[in-house]
Amino acid sequence: MKLTKAERSWVLYDVANSAFILTITATIPIYFRDVLAVGLADHVVSQWMYIATSTSVLVLAVLSPILGAIADYQGMKKKLFI
Repeated sequence: MKLTKAERSWVLYDVANSAFILTITATIPIYFRDVLAVGLADHVVSQWMYIATSTSVLVLAVLSPILGAIADYQGMKKKLFI
């Protein structure tokens, strides 16, 4: 099966994006525990990790529709894609 240049680009983008997400999800909790939460009890570290994760998801849930509307209205889809 021969892919077009655009299809190849999307495949490479997907591979790179998947590798990035895998790396981040594997290293952030370790960094958080070993660097940011040194000296705290395990249950406190877990609590702060849950709070940080929940806060980031909440911010993303609030900002995504707003930024999407701005991108659609002002023609900035490619600029805000990343």
